[in-house]
Amino acid sequence: MADDPALHDWKPLVEDLTTRREAAYGMGGPDRVQRQHDLGKQTVRERLPKLLDPGTFVEYGLLADSMDPGLQADKGYLAADGMVAGIGEIEGRRVAVCAYDFTVMAGSMGAVGEHKTARMRELALRQRIPIVWLLDSAGARIQATSGSTFASAGALFREQVTLSGVVPQVAAMLGHCAAGTAYIPALADFIPMVKGISSMALGGRHLVKAAVGEDVTEEEMGGSAVHTTVSGVADLEVADDDECLRIVRQYLSFFPSNNTEPPPVRDCTDPIDRRCEELYDIVPTAPRRAYDMYRVIEASVDDGEYFPMKPGWAKNVITTFARMGGQPVGIVASQPKVLGGTLDVNSADKAARFVWLCDAFGI
Repeated sequence: MADDPALHDWKPLVEDLTTRREAAYGMGGPDRVQRQHDLGKQTVRERLPKLLDPGTFVEYGLLADSMDPGLQADKGYLAADGMVAGIGEIEGRRVAVCAYDFTVMAGSMGAVGEHKTARMRELALRQRIPIVWLLDSAGARIQATSGSTFASAGALFREQVTLSGVVPQVAAMLGHCAAGTAYIPALADFIPMVKGISSMALGGRHLVKAAVGEDVTEEEMGGSAVHTTVSGVADLEVADDDECLRIVRQYLSFFPSNNTEPPPVRDCTDPIDRRCEELYDIVPTAPRRAYDMYRVIEASVDDGEYFPMKPGWAKNVITTFARMGGQPVGIVASQPKVLGGTLDVNSADKAARFVWLCDAFGI
């Protein structure tokens, strides 16, 4: 008996797969993509190629959708359940990436999407590779948090703590983030924030209005200025998405992939026997005369390049990465220009956290 030709007809299956892949790559659709651009933000699929080395991203769960019947009936298809996750490379080294897609239900945390982030955390720990979060999310998806499907959500924060000091964790703030996606950066090692666009707070402005009757903006509650100069939660304020992603790549260049490896050493083009004659002009002989310690650092490190951490907060102490002889180093220095370089609570906390970070990764 001859086989049924239909049993060997792959064309409909391939066409269906192609259609589903194209729908996933389309994110929330043209209107929401345009809305994202109107807000001055890039889409998640525009950001990833700028973060990662070309052609290295392998996505996990591209064809995923929400498994909530009510959401499916109300909203239809939710591309990748609003979470793009996978493994890529930065300067030839593997990293795990979890990127929230604001064009799909405001990037809210759905059960399926969080299964994907759990897989990335698992791979980061098992393979000992850094994990990068691209955060542009309204927080937990209320429709998905009222039942058993979200019962294990607390594992997100437990596993972040488990990863702490084992692999580098970066949380790039690229939009307004509330609740769940505001906790993620609080547990990360490095937090850059896009000026005027990103924020992190326990709740959004509508919740504040409903709870206490006060009208506040996202920027006032937890914008980049607040967290880089007042709270000290964030590390750097950057101009836009492009600068933020470039800064993430630069930050990771100082770190090993995990705490069992040595920091990456680069070829040094700055002569190691170079004398810093300019220090005579920078540092005054009078002990009560203030000067700029950043100029001392610039004169002393390779090629005058350094990477400051929390430069806008507790300015009386400087914490920065740099290289000497190609080797990554961490520098903690008093800043005589601010409060005479004296230590207070915030500057002591800033210095201690920086030393802990350097110690964890052998810098």
